[in-house]
Amino acid sequence: MNRIILEEKINYSFKNEELLLEALTHSSYAYEHRKVKRHNERLEFLGDAVLQLLISTILFERENLNEGSMTKLRARLVCEPTLARIARQINLQEHLRLGHGETLGGGADNDSNLANAMEAVLGAVFIDGGYDACVKVAQTLFAAYIDLAIEGKLIYDHKSYLLETAHKKDFTVDFKIIDQSGPDHNRRFTAAVYIDGQLAATAEGKTKKEAEQGAAAAYIEQNKNE
Repeated sequence: MNRIILEEKINYSFKNEELLLEALTHSSYAYEHRKVKRHNERLEFLGDAVLQLLISTILFERENLNEGSMTKLRARLVCEPTLARIARQINLQEHLRLGHGETLGGGADNDSNLANAMEAVLGAVFIDGGYDACVKVAQTLFAAYIDLAIEGKLIYDHKSYLLETAHKKDFTVDFKIIDQSGPDHNRRFTAAVYIDGQLAATAEGKTKKEAEQGAAAAYIEQNKNE
């Protein structure tokens, strides 16, 4: 762990370095290293509660948002995909302490591990520096994502989003698997999305669902300024 680099990215310097180390320690590491008595699950529990309050407060300060809008926006922001995305943005995966088996299984790039560690870091900041320190960290890490969420651009289920948009704007959307290749244990599927009967975008994936999501995402990206 390079403490200084990570602290610069989250905009907070720890007084107690052990708290940060605990936040980055997966239970598998503690299990394999008996001298390590703490891992990040308790800090994750605390960080989740702190994050809910932080995001709720930031959204509340946007006076044009009603309760229903704030609830939906908070759900998009305080979720595993968003937290994992932010974790990768600050290269948190490079600082995680994982057990040998967890590392071999790709645990450093696992969304759940990254999201949990992100919450644990916030929990550690809360204990080390209090609520005001957490506000500063949240503003640093979440500001761009809050704006994206409010603009309706923080999307994870691209297919559903595209179908909803089609219903609102009165155009048709169809998905088709147009190709598949590779052996049974390593299949690759190519999906196409058709808008009003015209081919609009294609994408590949390991499953049909992944390919369709990719095709929807490609179309949305191509037309994001329209």
